[in-house]
Amino acid sequence: MYMRCAGTCAIVACTVCVEAVHRLEHDKLHGEGTFKWSAALSALDRLFIACILDATWTPANGANVGKVLTKIQQMGGVLATSTAPYALQLPLRSWRRHTWHDGSRLSPERVAALLDSHGPCVGVLWVCPWYYHFDARGHDDALVYSGCGRGEDDREQSKRLYPGTVGSHAVVCFAYRFCSGGGDEMHVLVRDNHEAAANGPQRWIDVEEIDTLYTLSVERA
Repeated sequence: MYMRCAGTCAIVACTVCVEAVHRLEHDKLHGEGTFKWSAALSALDRLFIACILDATWTPANGANVGKVLTKIQQMGGVLATSTAPYALQLPLRSWRRHTWHDGSRLSPERVAALLDSHGPCVGVLWVCPWYYHFDARGHDDALVYSGCGRGEDDREQSKRLYPGTVGSHAVVCFAYRFCSGGGDEMHVLVRDNHEAAANGPQRWIDVEEIDTLYTLSVERA
C-alpha cells in the first residue's frame, strides 16, 4: 500500500502488517490462499484522518508506531475488502514492543524467533540517503543495507551530515537469513511503502539497523 503524503510510513506499515498477520493466521487454519481480503485503500485514509485529529500524526514528526497500533485498536481494526459482497473489519487484539535495551533484549536469534512465531512484524530503523537505492527484487538480492544511525551519537552526526534526509522509518519485516559464513550476521527482509508498486520495494537490511520491533496478535475475522 502507498500514501503520497510524507511521514506516513508508520500508518502504512501498521495497516499492511495487520492485514498480513490476519492472512497468515487464516491460511494456517484454512489452507494457503484462502484469505481473500485486502486492506481497503479507504482504511488508510480513515486511519490517517483519525491520527491527525488527535495529533497522533503531525507533519513535523509523523507518527509513533505504538500510538498508531493503539489507534487501530480503538477504531476496531482495519477495514478489508474483497470480491465477496461484504467487507471485513480485521481486529488487532494486542501488540508488543521489543528493543535491544529493555527487558525483551533483542538479538539476531531473538528477532528470528519473533518473526517465526509472530511475523510479519513492524520494524523501525534509522534511514540514511543511500537506503532508497536498495531493492531486493531481481538482481539486488545480495545487497544489504547498513546505515548511519545505530546509536544516538551517530544519529546526531548524520543529521548534521545529511540534513533533511535522515530519520526513523517504519517498515514491515517478514523474512530473514543468517550468513553462511557463521557468526552473528543476520539480514532481515523488509517491505517498504514509498512506491506505488504492490509488492515493494523490498530490502535486505542488517538486523542491527532495526532499533525496535513490534509484534502483533490478531483476532481472527
